Amino acid sequence: MAIRVPEELNPSNQVGELLAIKETVEVAPANAPLRILSDSKYAIDGLTKNLQRWQDEGFHTVANGTLFELTAAKIRTRKAPTEFVWVKGHSGVAGNEAADVLAGEGSRKPDNYNLNVTVDSALVLPGARLQAMTQSKAYKIIRKIKMEKPTYQALLNRRETSQNVAAAKEAATGADGEVPTTGKIWKSTRNKDISRSIRFFLWMLIHGAYKVGEYWDSIPNHAYRGQCPQCGTYESMNHILTECGVPGQKEVWDIASEMWRLKTGGDLRPTLSQIMAGGAIKLGDPGTTRLHRILITESAHLVWKLRNERRIQKKNPSALHAIRNRWLKVVNNRLAIDCAMTNKYKYEKKALKISLVKKTWEKTLKDERMLARDWPKTVGVLVGVG
Repeated sequence: MAIRVPEELNPSNQVGELLAIKETVEVAPANAPLRILSDSKYAIDGLTKNLQRWQDEGFHTVANGTLFELTAAKIRTRKAPTEFVWVKGHSGVAGNEAADVLAGEGSRKPDNYNLNVTVDSALVLPGARLQAMTQSKAYKIIRKIKMEKPTYQALLNRRETSQNVAAAKEAATGADGEVPTTGKIWKSTRNKDISRSIRFFLWMLIHGAYKVGEYWDSIPNHAYRGQCPQCGTYESMNHILTECGVPGQKEVWDIASEMWRLKTGGDLRPTLSQIMAGGAIKLGDPGTTRLHRILITESAHLVWKLRNERRIQKKNPSALHAIRNRWLKVVNNRLAIDCAMTNKYKYEKKALKISLVKKTWEKTLKDERMLARDWPKTVGVLVGVG
């Protein structure tokens, strides 16, 4: 018996591909050899070369881990061999249309789809092997288990969180109309181009967890803290990051726009939704996308820090030249980090490609025409604004 299971580029169909394979294994005669023809390397690799490693890690470190685990267990119940064969997509292999329907049905299953989990418990290996653990893997597993708890999910399902995620998804929708998944929005806040402190800032921002504005109305004798002293309005995160008239907000985005004009010719005046989606927005080539990600997140975080210095630390508003100097220091530090990260001997697999660093910062550097071709290896390169 053979079935062809197609691969779709849309990540939402990955579940459909796995469901198609799982349900095929369930209905196939257990005593007859089964050959599954698939153009899904994701599914084939997960059920073959990656299976032992994922199994050792308890399937906690992989997306759709439960479905992979159940599918592998179903395959183990078979008394005849099961073979996976990769074939080129849409190549006219028999069974393609039927399998398209099967995988498509799987991808359209609702979130509360009642997955058949009946399987011999002896075929499902619980937990993770201690020998396979590292500190990083253990942390990820603990974090995932925590996030799967109903109490944690209830926090994620807050109305404000849902509204902010929806707004971020709309802001990150591509020119082709492709809307990023909720998972991609959250993953974008942990993008490697975003520093750890800003990752936390974005996480809090999307959850609406900062204590500003109307939050203080419910605190006796503290309602005044919800007002912006300068503007006389509620101090929402939208107001703080994009509207406030106190020196800081406008000045930061002004100089960020100067640099963005060098790169693209356009202004950089993001909405709150675009700030929340900053790590997920794609703008043509990788270099432009990456610079946009860096400028939006670093600038928004600086605006937030300037506000906290005024409201919490009771400092006077910074002078305009001081704000510009702080922004320049932040961005030049990012440029210096990028240059340092091109060192393959020191950072090995984590090293940045010189070509990506050059594409990110080209058109924005001081005396750029005078720089050597391998300028990312040079100390002292600066941005050309300020």
